[in-house]
Amino acid sequence: MSFKKFTKIYAAIMLIIFATFVYMYFSIDTIKKDLDTNIDKLIINLTRGFVNNIDKNIKNSISKDSIVEQLHSDSKLRKYIENIISTISTDSLQYVYILYRDKNGVYRYLVDGSFKDRGELDQPLNVKQEEWDRAYKTKKDRVFYQKDIDMLWTTYLHPIVQDGKTEAILAIDFSFNLKNKIKETIKPLDIYFIFIFLAIFILALIFLLELYINYKIKQESYIDTLTKAYNRHYLRAFLDEENIDKYQILMIDIDYFKKINDNYGHKAGDVVLAGFADVTRQTIRDGDIFFRYGGEEFLVFVETNENIDIAEQIANRIKDRVEETKFIFEDRVIQITVSIGINKYPKNFKSIDQAIKYADEMLYLAKRDGRNCIRMEQKDKNSLNKLSIAEIKEAFDNNAIECYYQPIYSKTTQKILKYEALVRLIQKDNKVITPYLFLDKIFATTLYTELTQIVINSVFQEIKRLNVHISINLNFSDILDNKIYKLLIDSINRYKEYASFLTIELLEYEKIENISALRKRIYEIKSYGVSISLDDFGSGYANYEVFKQLPIDIIKIDGSLIKDLPNSIISYKIVKSIIIFAKELNIATVAEFIHSEEVLESAKKLDFDYLQGFYLSVPKKEIPLS
Repeated sequence: MSFKKFTKIYAAIMLIIFATFVYMYFSIDTIKKDLDTNIDKLIINLTRGFVNNIDKNIKNSISKDSIVEQLHSDSKLRKYIENIISTISTDSLQYVYILYRDKNGVYRYLVDGSFKDRGELDQPLNVKQEEWDRAYKTKKDRVFYQKDIDMLWTTYLHPIVQDGKTEAILAIDFSFNLKNKIKETIKPLDIYFIFIFLAIFILALIFLLELYINYKIKQESYIDTLTKAYNRHYLRAFLDEENIDKYQILMIDIDYFKKINDNYGHKAGDVVLAGFADVTRQTIRDGDIFFRYGGEEFLVFVETNENIDIAEQIANRIKDRVEETKFIFEDRVIQITVSIGINKYPKNFKSIDQAIKYADEMLYLAKRDGRNCIRMEQKDKNSLNKLSIAEIKEAFDNNAIECYYQPIYSKTTQKILKYEALVRLIQKDNKVITPYLFLDKIFATTLYTELTQIVINSVFQEIKRLNVHISINLNFSDILDNKIYKLLIDSINRYKEYASFLTIELLEYEKIENISALRKRIYEIKSYGVSISLDDFGSGYANYEVFKQLPIDIIKIDGSLIKDLPNSIISYKIVKSIIIFAKELNIATVAEFIHSEEVLESAKKLDFDYLQGFYLSVPKKEIPLS
């Protein structure tokens, strides 16, 4: 995560915390008002329950005659009703009484069950006439409020209706001090609330500080301690976050770096590495990303900004600046040169690993051509991308698709034991084009199926001619493709007696889909004696889970790990652990990408079965007769 992104997240969190604090602080008044309203509703609901019960008791106690008349004539009934309504009289419900309205509209007592100041029968009561008349006429309960000297009273009026006529009104006057008590109780919470949120705010600051510290620690884990360039760990994070389409790739190698270590010691080598990194950082632009890829190899992702030649320009600047710089170690002047490989079109590759490998191939060409130079795929000015479909189809029509063969050596005897077939497209000017520049253009087309057929036939013909073991590269999806699978099985059946000489290398960076169908088909292929190899192991999706699912005979450990063996103890231990794991499963191992004497010597110290790489032999058009 970039510091800019982290700052935005930090600011967003702070804003959320502040907004939450303000919202909750100003919500206190609303909460108090809601509390008042809810308490009123609760008390009124309780009172409604009381009056409804009293209403039922009164009606159950009298005949169908007028309630007013019966209560006037029957003192025992009046006493009975008085006892009923007095049962709810409390300090808060002090006044509980029944009034009737006389012919003049004056309200007079029928029964009074009040806690104090009881009224006598027919005694008039000065009431809030408008509210009482409304209850009387509408025959519906009413609630209204009235304040005396000491407190606020609530009056609940309940019309007692008989035969559709209001006979009397049951009234309850009450005053609860509950709200005031609750308010007094929660008053300290205002202060507590402030302290709580101050505590939350402080905790949030501590959390953000810890988050920032963790971010800085993570950032430091992304930095190579010697050169201060980004390391391989950050490379993966960078590739996950960034759009690779806007970059070009430089692969840079310090020429004859081993001689510096041998002649001056490793401390001198460290000075040169750190100095080279400083020069490179000063030469590249703000948008360019600089990585230490391993040992004396470095990667630069050059931001194009639609300038197709920018990588070449940056590469020349780095090369010239490095050549001009004098590195000082203990009064000794050390001058170096660099070789640089360029991949101008990484977006055209199936995976970023393949794009980086292509830049590495260009670097190998620069070293092969004498070092201290820059190499990249030369392209026609009118063709800034990969070969067009028309160009590829023309090559098919002209039978210009060929297999080149790279030897695979025994680690113990140093003899060639087998070959890997690598497809090439030959242009009219006899220029050899690698699959990086055309394969993904035809992927999932009939041309791709035709290409697969050409490779399989060519390989079997070579096997038949020389009785030599050869491997071909296929994707997991190729095995699941019905057309490709059929032509593969048909070819194996046609050359059945030579099937045991064939190895299929499955590309491990491709995610496995429909594992059960894939497993079934691979077991069928193996039933003919064909070996199954896992290519580029350690760089992609499948990892160790694949061994639970598929019958693997050989592992080719990814070149990015192999090339790091002389300089990275981590890579060395990872490779060693893979080899131990493979031996436990009786799986052979191949160290691919042996591109220098240093890598070869490091690989020899490990228990590999096979070795392969440009340093041992480049791919060749023909397999020599043994």
